[in-house]
Amino acid sequence: MNIAIIVKTFRDSVLLLLMVVVGVTLLEVMFVGAISEFAKEIEYLWLNRALFQRLIRMLAGAELSIDVTPTGLMTIGFAHPVMFTLVWGFALVTCSRVVVGEVERGTADLLLTLPVSRSTVYASVSLVWVLCGLPISFATLLGAKVGAICFDFDQPLELAMLALVVPNLLSMFVCVGCLTMCCASFVSSRGAAVSIVVACLLSSFVLNYFALLWPAAERISVIGMMHYYRPMVVVRSGEWPIGDISVLLVSAAVFWVVGLIRYSTKDVPTA
Repeated sequence: MNIAIIVKTFRDSVLLLLMVVVGVTLLEVMFVGAISEFAKEIEYLWLNRALFQRLIRMLAGAELSIDVTPTGLMTIGFAHPVMFTLVWGFALVTCSRVVVGEVERGTADLLLTLPVSRSTVYASVSLVWVLCGLPISFATLLGAKVGAICFDFDQPLELAMLALVVPNLLSMFVCVGCLTMCCASFVSSRGAAVSIVVACLLSSFVLNYFALLWPAAERISVIGMMHYYRPMVVVRSGEWPIGDISVLLVSAAVFWVVGLIRYSTKDVPTA
């Protein structure tokens, strides 16, 4: 690790980090407010409308039980497209900034002339964005907590159950970050690296939701990253998603090592 690179990377990322943390927190607070306003209506529609049940299943990414609680509905906020946009956006921007951004700007040759190895650069940058993932992941729980204080429910939010989702979200964030660094190590354009990762994430996102409606999609959904991040399943079971977290972290490790090997041997054009 190199302290100077760590400090510089964090300094370049801190503003975006604050924006994402605040954005995720506010999103969850507003989602809690929406649930408090429409919980009764949602329960009525769930019990009486088959089409609405399908729509909720698509939003939650899993089958819901008949007993629709505020805690169960809150998991939709933990898998909301806006939340994914904020979390994935931070990973894409931060993880591609040095690995391929310096190459695209023509300043990589200057960076790599410093008395540090490429593996040190790669590891130092990785440490920063992984640590940044902690406040981003906990921002979901913070938003739920603030919302629970601000809004009233017939049934209180079970924050301990929602807390089970946080490490699953963090492991997904780490997997996305490692995939981004891996892709960035193989290309010379930041746009190309981001496009590849976005295509993978959107494909997985769509596949995971259609898996509940289409048997063919269900059979192949295991290849997608989103299959291993399903907050509703975690909250319904009340158990730590050890299996899903393990798959995500093992995949992340493979992506990270492949990216490191490629970045360490990559030909970098001079400015």
